[in-house]
Amino acid sequence: MAERFGLGVIPGVGWRASEIRTIAREAEDAGFDAVVTTEVNNDSLATAQLMGDATRRINVGTWVSSIHMRHSYACAKAASLIADATGGRMILGLGVSHQAVNAALGADMPAPTVAVRRYAMEVTGWLRGEGPTTHLPQEPAPVPVPLYLAAMTSPMVELAGELADGVMPFMWSAARVTRSKVWASRGRAKASARASLDMALGIPTFVGEDIEAQRRAARANLALFTTFPFYQRMFRASGFVEEAAKAEQGAGGDSLSDRMLDAICLIGPISRCREQLATFRAAGVDLPILSPPIGVEGAREVIKAFRQ
Repeated sequence: MAERFGLGVIPGVGWRASEIRTIAREAEDAGFDAVVTTEVNNDSLATAQLMGDATRRINVGTWVSSIHMRHSYACAKAASLIADATGGRMILGLGVSHQAVNAALGADMPAPTVAVRRYAMEVTGWLRGEGPTTHLPQEPAPVPVPLYLAAMTSPMVELAGELADGVMPFMWSAARVTRSKVWASRGRAKASARASLDMALGIPTFVGEDIEAQRRAARANLALFTTFPFYQRMFRASGFVEEAAKAEQGAGGDSLSDRMLDAICLIGPISRCREQLATFRAAGVDLPILSPPIGVEGAREVIKAFRQ
């Protein structure tokens, strides 16, 4: 069985619709198995539909859709329509986003695990055709919609194991992927007749011969994440204690040591990136979601480098 690859894009940084379509087609032509979109200054479901309309084979999806941006009913119905339109190529990733983002948009943010459990169960119910009659009775989705949950903590991975088809962490080391198998197993023990949980890890990817230049690019691209408390706590839990402390003190990209970047990224010449990717796969990553430098050309460079 061929190894799977996904591409994660951030079109909300200024991409036009034509660029979203083009990158989706280029990823498909390069042999990628999935192209997924964040919900950052864009509508992730509308973006997934756009990518699906532009392609014929590749899976499309959200990485992830914020549970605070739309009612579970609207989310389920949109995902169902995209899945139907693409012949079952839709992956629905759900997550909570971050406090600063939600506050800026006026969205309340209750306890993440509790909120995701409720929302995911509601979405699953709507997809099955459950729920009250509105103008007409509910109808089940005509084709399956795989559900993935964003996760950084063990409780969220366990929840994904219980309720979802896959889990979507980001910026994890291979060691943390290995540790997460226990968490996922606890959740799967509560589920009935489910296949193994698909580990779809988002891996920041910076390909180039000059490793130091790529590390500088990584720090510039990932600096924002160091400001979010969720990631600061995850860095510490992952064993990057000094890095977490610097992030908490506002060091930004400078808090990301070479050691940490080498553990959570694909970085350097393509041969080195492939060796790092093999380590992630050996740890249990089923679908690596390669996260390129921000911008259309960054996405294009990663597609070119990993063309199959």
